[in-house]
Amino acid sequence: MDREHPTERPAESAEPQQNRRQVSAAASKDKLIEATILCMANYGPAGVSIERITDAAGVSRGLVRHHFGSKRQLLLEAFLRLADEERAAFAAGSEADDDPVATLRAIVATEYHQELAAPERAHAWFGFWQAALGDPELKEINERVYAEERERYAELFRKAARREGLDIDSRQAGIGLVALADGAWVELLMAATDFSVDDALALCDDYIDMVLERGRSDRGEAAGA
Repeated sequence: MDREHPTERPAESAEPQQNRRQVSAAASKDKLIEATILCMANYGPAGVSIERITDAAGVSRGLVRHHFGSKRQLLLEAFLRLADEERAAFAAGSEADDDPVATLRAIVATEYHQELAAPERAHAWFGFWQAALGDPELKEINERVYAEERERYAELFRKAARREGLDIDSRQAGIGLVALADGAWVELLMAATDFSVDDALALCDDYIDMVLERGRSDRGEAAGA
């Protein structure tokens, strides 16, 4: 009697295995980046260590070198992620650019509420600012993001002024709004007062109104001269 041969399972194709490896690699990279942001928020640049990052990510220390080559490259990738999130926030409302003042207010509100939902993001930003003082590449990322944000605000102030026929320094107005919004975030994060997100938004709204009102006053004075 012939011995029955067990049914052989078909060999799994190499493509699904490769896809799973790619997904696994992407997931571990993402865990390391997120853990780096969290560690920067909790410990600051001096306290961000490979051990703390990998413990927070739940992965082996060797994966830092495998995926990023070095701790410094991991820091750059983490800061780039924060930068991309910041760009997404201040790009919000672009469809409503026909109302530049409403868009200005919407962008500021989006940034505040985004950080409110994940306050460690704001704490991490401050840590990366400090780290950027001694790292040219981190500094370049930071400066590029803020240049884009200042220009975004300045362009919206220009559009608002053009609609009303106002003569304002839109570049200076954009710089001022960025500085005010960041200063308000420092106040919120220090938690030393009863200053709230609503207070911060009202402060930024008042600044926008003040810039435009000054332009209207200047226009009125010029017309009456």
